[in-house]
Order: sequence, then structure tokens, then C-alpha cells
Amino acid sequence: MVRYSTIAFLGAFCLAAFPVRAEVPAFTLEAGAEHPLAGKVWSRADGDFVAAGAVEKAVRDARYVLLGEIHDNPDHHALQAHLLGQVVSQGRRPAVVLEMVPRDRQGRIEAHLAATPDDAAGFGAAVGWSELGWPDYGIYRPILEVALGAGLPVVAGDAPRADRRVLAREGMESLGGEKIAVLALENPLGVAEDARLLDTLFDGHCGLMPRAALTPLVAVQRLRDAVLADAMIAAGTGRADGAVLIAGAGHVRKDFGVPRYLAWREAASDVVSVAFVEVREAAAMPSDYVTVGDGGGALYDYVWFTPGRGAARGDPCAELEKRFEKAREQP
Repeated sequence: MVRYSTIAFLGAFCLAAFPVRAEVPAFTLEAGAEHPLAGKVWSRADGDFVAAGAVEKAVRDARYVLLGEIHDNPDHHALQAHLLGQVVSQGRRPAVVLEMVPRDRQGRIEAHLAATPDDAAGFGAAVGWSELGWPDYGIYRPILEVALGAGLPVVAGDAPRADRRVLAREGMESLGGEKIAVLALENPLGVAEDARLLDTLFDGHCGLMPRAALTPLVAVQRLRDAVLADAMIAAGTGRADGAVLIAGAGHVRKDFGVPRYLAWREAASDVVSVAFVEVREAAAMPSDYVTVGDGGGALYDYVWFTPGRGAARGDPCAELEKRFEKAREQP
């Protein structure tokens, strides 16, 4: 169970004293900065570009806000921090749910907040960030500065790695019928959605693994999305302020991600999904990024286009191939 008592008494003071930055942060990355889409926001409801203020209003009003990133893009984290600040500016105290911290490390979060409730700089070390394989904590720190500065509950969101390993090895049945039902994992995504999820995993592994070998990872991805939704619901139960999810853009997709589980469990229409998407040189239309399937269904409520890291990121597929080769060489 997530406990908030250690910081609750600071809430009213923090909300009054915490300065919210009104202006949208400037981009720091250069690759694609001159792209015609960079800095623009596309709206699903409008079917067109909108001002940043439309997204700010949407996240201020929504009970559940999902902010999807590319993990190593510092501009995405700056924008997440900005939108979280917009929610705080209305006097709300949503829980901040982090994909980056598995749920079995919630105790570390609570211990850190109990000892030093406003120490955003030390949060990464406290939860063992460097052990978890994420990009440098420093680029995520602006999000925690807003969260802790406003006295917000911080929640570990992801399924523990041990649970994921068992699931990949033994299948969905290893969770037990009760847990499957609670997490709404018995609900089928749909044939098209299943295919897109498998395609996404195939592309994410650079085509280096056969699709059949990726089937267990479909179940793992579904578990992670369901557990992230569960963390948001648990954090928001009995509280008017809801929750804000910080996660990869794949998790906040409306076709097979966390929004599906929120809808199944809460029948919630008060959900806003925002993806921060890096522009690509050969793709100049929003439809190149935001729609799927023959019907052109939108993946997100809003897409905020940004520059990327370009050549500085290197070739992730080459790195993945090296890891696979090393694994094959081991006895």
C-alpha cells in the first residue's frame, strides 16, 4: 500500500509556495530543430495543430494524465515537468507514477521522502536508479523537482522484474486467476491491436528476434501496462486529484497501452494521453506519426513534436546485435 502521511502535512504550504513556470521550456537538442513540425502540437480531437495552452488546459482538467516520452530525450522530461507544473498550478496534488521505478521499490521512495521530503537531487540514488538501466537520472530530475517541491505523492509504477521473468517463462496463468481479473488482463486487446503490439516489439528489437520468440514479451508488455494503470488507480482512489504517469510513449498509446486498462477498470473518460515525439527528416505530416490502421485511429490525444538526439544516440540496433552475439557465444 502506498502511504502519503509522511508528506501530507506539507501539501498546503507547498502548493502556495511552489513557483510554477508558466512558459514552455525551450528545446536543448538540435537534431531536427528546424523541422517544420518541431515545437508543434497535434490534437486528436481537433484533427489539427493547437497551441500549447490547449494541452496545458487538458492536463489541468483531467483526472488521469499520461505523459509519454523517449527515455533519453531531455527535452521530453522538461516538457513533462512543465505539464506537471501546470496541474500543480491549479492547487491539485496528483500522485506522480513513475514507470522507471518498479513497485517493489516503493519502500525506498517512502524512506527517502520521510527523511528528506524535498530532496529531488538525492531521489535517484535513494531508489537505485543507476541499477535499473535507465538513462542518467539528471535528465529526469526536473520532474522530481516539481513533484517534491509541491509535496506530491510519488509512486513506483512498473511490474517488478522478478514478476516479469516468471510471466515470460510460465505464461499469463502464472499470475493466478484473481490477479488476472483484478488487472483486467482477461480482456482481449483485439486482433489488430495484438498484431500492432507484436510489430512494435519486433521493431523495438530491430528485427533481430523472430516474432514467435517475442510472443512471451507480449504478455510481459500487457502486464506492465496493466500494473501501471493499477498504480494510477490505487494512487487516485479516494482522492480527487488523480494521477500523472511518467512513462515511455509506447505505454501511453490508446490502442494497447495503459489507457485501455484504465477504461476497462474505471470506465474513465477523464483521461488525457500526451506523447512527445521526435521528428524524422522524411516525415513532415502528423499522420506519419500519430495514426494506425486503415481507419487512421489516433494513438494519443496530443502529440508534441520535438527535436531528437540524432547521431549522438548512435545505432541502437548495432548495440543490440552485439549483445545478442555475446549471449550466443556464452556457454
